[in-house]
Amino acid sequence: MRKMYFFGVTTAASGIHRLFPRWTRLAGVEDATLVGVDLPLDGQPERYRDAVRVLLDDPQASGALVTSHKVQVWTHARDLFTGFDADAEMLGEVGCMVRRGARLTGSAIDTLTSGLALREFLPETPFRGHALILGAGGAGTALACHLFRDHSPAQVTLTDTVPARLELVRRLTPALVASPEQNDRLLESLPDGGLVVNATGLGKDRPGSPISDHAGFPPNTIAWDFNYRGELRFLDQARAQGARAVDGWNYFLHGWSQIMARVLGFTLTEELFAALRQAAALR
Repeated sequence: MRKMYFFGVTTAASGIHRLFPRWTRLAGVEDATLVGVDLPLDGQPERYRDAVRVLLDDPQASGALVTSHKVQVWTHARDLFTGFDADAEMLGEVGCMVRRGARLTGSAIDTLTSGLALREFLPETPFRGHALILGAGGAGTALACHLFRDHSPAQVTLTDTVPARLELVRRLTPALVASPEQNDRLLESLPDGGLVVNATGLGKDRPGSPISDHAGFPPNTIAWDFNYRGELRFLDQARAQGARAVDGWNYFLHGWSQIMARVLGFTLTEELFAALRQAAALR
């Protein structure tokens, strides 16, 4: 029996537990099981190292998906890996771990999966407007890189409350914020037709929103939350202002399917992804 690990905060609440057996059957993988590992958002370095060691010590482990701890795994446990892809090296994050024998490789997949999800709701491509990404963790930084690589944005701004994280992404127009009200001002300064993204985890991993209830969304703003479950307060605030609200469900589907294919070793064709999406719609 092969095992795929899942590093998160509240893994038992994830919809992947319902989908995993359906998806593995569709992919022709009959011998896999999913193991959730809950880790604190700001835990001690040894917590993340221990989690990676568990995977290395399990002869049945094929790899793992990492959600909220991509940067922590890179920062505290990268010496336990045998190699990384170019995006993991550039972004300082690990979202996908693949184990083959004694080899453990780390990849940053969010540059791909954020782009796949983004193109499903953009009115036109390439995106040429202003983007405000609230949260400079692994997923937010990966989206910024995707926008610069594959689109023609007028401006991309990343915000975070942690100076050390912004120092790592200083080439990506970062902005240090200390309160939701500061994010409000950045949001309200966006021209019409902008994109604002909640990449903070607030609304799922922790309660709240990166903006206040008094924030004003400019006309034709798209508000995208990377979360698909939880209170999703950010999206409620966007809807109340008449902004187009997009949750993270498609991002979730693309992320899990891409990483499962790498960890479990199957080919993710467009036809297979369509079947996985259809299976995910079933209750």
